[in-house]
Amino acid sequence: MPNIYSLIMKRIVVFCLLLLSLAGCAKIVLPTGGPKDTTPPVVTKEVPANRSTLFNSKSIKISFNEFVVLNNPNKTVIVSPPFAEAPELEIVNKSVVIHLPDSLRANTTYSIALAETIKDYTEGNPISIYEYTFSTGNNIDSFMLKGSVTDALSLEKVKDVFVFLYKDDIDSLPLTTRPDHLTKTNGSGQFVFNNIKPGKYKIFALDDINNNLVYDLPNEKIAFSNELVESWAMPTPADSNRKDSVQAASAEEHAKIELVLFTERDTNLALLKYINTTENIYQFPYKTDFKEFSARHLAGQELDYFQLIAPTQDTVLWYLKTALTDTALYEFTTDQKHIDSVKITQFKKSQKPGGNRGKKQEDEKKLNVNFDNKGNIFKPLTLRFSYPIKPTGDVPFSIIKQIKNENDTIPQTLSIPDTFVTSLTINYPFEAKTKYTICIRDSVFFGYDGSCNDSINTSFTTKTEKDYGNLLMHYHISDPSCQYVVQLLNKNKNILQENILSQSQSIEYAHLEPGSYQVKVIKDQNNNGRWDTGMYRDKIQPESIFFFPSTINIRGYWDFEEDFELK
Repeated sequence: MPNIYSLIMKRIVVFCLLLLSLAGCAKIVLPTGGPKDTTPPVVTKEVPANRSTLFNSKSIKISFNEFVVLNNPNKTVIVSPPFAEAPELEIVNKSVVIHLPDSLRANTTYSIALAETIKDYTEGNPISIYEYTFSTGNNIDSFMLKGSVTDALSLEKVKDVFVFLYKDDIDSLPLTTRPDHLTKTNGSGQFVFNNIKPGKYKIFALDDINNNLVYDLPNEKIAFSNELVESWAMPTPADSNRKDSVQAASAEEHAKIELVLFTERDTNLALLKYINTTENIYQFPYKTDFKEFSARHLAGQELDYFQLIAPTQDTVLWYLKTALTDTALYEFTTDQKHIDSVKITQFKKSQKPGGNRGKKQEDEKKLNVNFDNKGNIFKPLTLRFSYPIKPTGDVPFSIIKQIKNENDTIPQTLSIPDTFVTSLTINYPFEAKTKYTICIRDSVFFGYDGSCNDSINTSFTTKTEKDYGNLLMHYHISDPSCQYVVQLLNKNKNILQENILSQSQSIEYAHLEPGSYQVKVIKDQNNNGRWDTGMYRDKIQPESIFFFPSTINIRGYWDFEEDFELK
């Protein structure tokens, strides 16, 4: 009989060799957790049941198939009709408990919408929308309303704005009273009211800055309908399967409710605190735009200044020709009725130590010069100054024209009028497809702030006629009593040309650089030649804006022709 000890040892050696062999040919891989979870939590139970009637519970418990977290419930929970106090939410194990206020209305259908309020604990996958509905009466209301909110200026759909419904047709309600029903627009600017009573409602949208469900701030954007809107029956599952359903057609028609969001024009023509961040430059901003402005010296130093009105027509700019050494008291009158007394004081340099303030002030004293229309053979080359320049004698400069391998230097002069100017035009017959260099020596232009220019050398190659396209737009107006403002915009939304039309007309937009363009139209209802916003208290909607249906792509040496019916 073999020795038992030696037999055991042989078996151990064989086992170890087997392990070494396996280790040599096997690659050890750590176990993975499987694919990433991308599914939101799933509701497993609701207590009381969703769509309960004769509801009298103090809380609602919603259970899920996994642990969840809350995402900003103060902003993502919408209750319609709104509670007097916001409901409290808490997490209990795999459930969300909604604690309700005591003051629920009798015989009322409530909807609690949780818009991405609930996310799973591990990956943060949200439930996009969860709605819990209950009634304190015998029935759940079964009518609805839906539509969209569009920005009046950009024409883009607006997300995350409140939409209100009021049962009473009283104009002051949005200004003083929380709504009977409310919802919010989704990411596409769409809104829907489910489970409301049949009838007609006053509808109002609000970008509620202070979150109090009342329109009480002048910078809050609003939208409203001049007419009451009528709810319609929510389609049943059977209706949704019938393509020719009367209910489906009715829903589609009502879905066209569109609210246009705007900011009311501030009619308070108040002068704000003046701005003086640069020596000898004063800005006098107003809360709103004006048509006329005048200034009268009252006391102190009388100023010699050059005045500009900002393109927005709400700011007056003064460039002082002589420095202010004392104080000056002036009276400003806007639109011949609003009067302000303004005390103007000396410019104060910043006393803050360190940083780049000294360098910044030094840079501000430089007279910067930029060029417009470089290389354009149909528009004049223009110098634009960062500060109005003083009149001087003729300013010499050179145009260097490159011809093959040689340069032809052409002496030129610029004349500066005996007044403040912020731009000068170089009237020279530049030839097409030719390289030029403009050379202007330093310290030939002087700003009234004591600044002067550095030397200027800029080069460009002129284009040819083949580098431009033309657009002929035929505008057709069916109602001659209506006036339109039509604007040609480039890809940066800058206005290249503006015309006012009251009858059918063709306009040629000549010598356009290749690129994309849009035609914007304002329905100028009050015939003042500009876009006007709405006024809720006066029941005035913002003037309509619309665009040519497609972007116009201009190519060089091509002529384009389009028809645009304005109606």
